[in-house]
Amino acid sequence: MLIALMGIGCRPESDEIRVVRSQMVSFSELFQPVDTIRVDASVLVGHYTFIDVDEAGNLLITDEAGQITHLFSATGMHLASYSVPDCVPDEGGFLPASSRFLGGGRIVVMSRGQGAAVFDRGGDCLVGTRLWNMYSKSICTQEDSIFMHLKDPRETTSVSVYDSTLAHLTDIQIRSPRLTMLNLTHSGLPGRSIECFDDGAHYHYIEDMDSWPVRVDNSRIRYQPDFFRRRPNDVSGIPPIEQILEYPMGIGVFALDKSTRMVPFFQLDREWARWSEESGHLIGISVASNTGQFPGRSTISHVIPKSAGNGYLYAEGEHEPLPDGEVGNPILIRYRFVLPQSDGD
Repeated sequence: MLIALMGIGCRPESDEIRVVRSQMVSFSELFQPVDTIRVDASVLVGHYTFIDVDEAGNLLITDEAGQITHLFSATGMHLASYSVPDCVPDEGGFLPASSRFLGGGRIVVMSRGQGAAVFDRGGDCLVGTRLWNMYSKSICTQEDSIFMHLKDPRETTSVSVYDSTLAHLTDIQIRSPRLTMLNLTHSGLPGRSIECFDDGAHYHYIEDMDSWPVRVDNSRIRYQPDFFRRRPNDVSGIPPIEQILEYPMGIGVFALDKSTRMVPFFQLDREWARWSEESGHLIGISVASNTGQFPGRSTISHVIPKSAGNGYLYAEGEHEPLPDGEVGNPILIRYRFVLPQSDGD
């Protein structure tokens, strides 16, 4: 359990961590379209709620609408399905929020409430519970350890660590959100407030310009994109949507690979549309290396990240038209991440 225990005793991050501007570049300088993946229409997916990618490129797609999780190969072939009600009796209302690949060929599925289950790759239930942490917001996995980011910042400022049997191991103290009510009223992309890398878990709050490592690392550089504007004050009560959308919002943290983090932003000022190479959604993307391999870069895109892994970004495309005139699942568009050059090159 070395991985699970490596953050014990850490204090929250210091505000003394250096902040560096993230250089703006075009989207095509960072991401190149590679191919599209046809998601096997023999299993219809109601909604791509969350997608995890393993080292082989297999796709674990959580379908909250269908209350089920499906495993597809890297080319989109259906391999297995995971139904928590089949694993946890009388849990018919289980709404899977996210699912992650876990060490030892296992799968962990988390609900929006307290339920969770662990399966083997074939779909057999290994362990399930209705009494996991009621404040669970997002999880990520590293080998056989599960890191849980908790969703009520009034109750705790920690990441809880569990083993593959869903047994609690420890809590790691982290920094509190600067804007408590904002984080209570808006949560970004489902399941994306925490991500695991080779150097451990990183977490993210809505108001953040970059993610934070769970383990204290005062040598870490945080990157600030030019399109980021710091929200000065918290919202109060249940604010109108216009107030929430007044400032750019970081909507999660993704692992492009095991040492490269990506933070997308919604609600950019319209002036940044001049950077977009295509019309459509205005999405800010900030990319940085956890190991200092390259300087931080940011870009404006019409592409909304759905998942990432192994050096690729995945976006959801249109529904696939089928030969019989019906429609299948949305295709997935895969973009290759292009490693940035140093500023001196």
